[in-house]
Amino acid sequence: MRKFLQIATWIILIAGVIAALGFVNKKHTMQTFTTPEVDIDYETENRFVDEQDILRQVLGKADTGVLLLSRFDVNYLEEKLGNNSSIKDVQVYKTIDGKLKIKVKQRRPILRVFSETDSYYIDEFGNLMLCSPKYTSRLTVASGYLNEPYNKRYQLNYRELPDSIAEKTLLDDIYRIANYIDQSEFWKAQIEQIYVNKVSDIELVPKVGNHKIVFGGVENLESKFEKLMLFYQKGLSKTGWNEYSEINLKYKNQVVCTKRYIE
Repeated sequence: MRKFLQIATWIILIAGVIAALGFVNKKHTMQTFTTPEVDIDYETENRFVDEQDILRQVLGKADTGVLLLSRFDVNYLEEKLGNNSSIKDVQVYKTIDGKLKIKVKQRRPILRVFSETDSYYIDEFGNLMLCSPKYTSRLTVASGYLNEPYNKRYQLNYRELPDSIAEKTLLDDIYRIANYIDQSEFWKAQIEQIYVNKVSDIELVPKVGNHKIVFGGVENLESKFEKLMLFYQKGLSKTGWNEYSEINLKYKNQVVCTKRYIE
């Protein structure tokens, strides 16, 4: 008899737990909400995405009224939002009290590229970003004889490419220069344009000084910027910023300058 009572007790307990779980699951399935909570970390003043952009991607046409929480797949939403080239990281999750929360971290662009066919940004990690129809970031620009369309290059991360890979192109060199400029407040303030000339040499256009800087390639990149800084400090401080029309950094251990021709 005792054994029968023990078995019966366990059966009742298990049935109660199953019933409780079923109730909780049904309650969770029937949870509703009206609007997801969106938190965007911009890092800088750039605003390539906003709350309305996120809500449109998440809700589609169902942007009003009461919504069932269970119909939203957080993994699918993370993947969908992650395909936005302006978004660096995204987390989508449901809370126990029936809320859908979305945390987004925006990419930080360091360069605006104007290729021969289109325009886009490159972020600090070498990822390509589409331009926004409602926001333009004021950055150093890259232009000239540059045939690097977005659709051909957007899946590459230039920081992660090994030196030997065949996919590396002139755009990788431009990213390396832009990334170096981004690390220095002085160079960010001084260099406004990276220009690729007809022979694929890279030139820098300064904001202060009526001259062009022939940079060449990215070999000895840091040394070239150090030479230029030294020349600014020791040379142009004496001659003036408009004495030369060209400053050439291509040659090792020297800076070759062309004086401005005055009629």
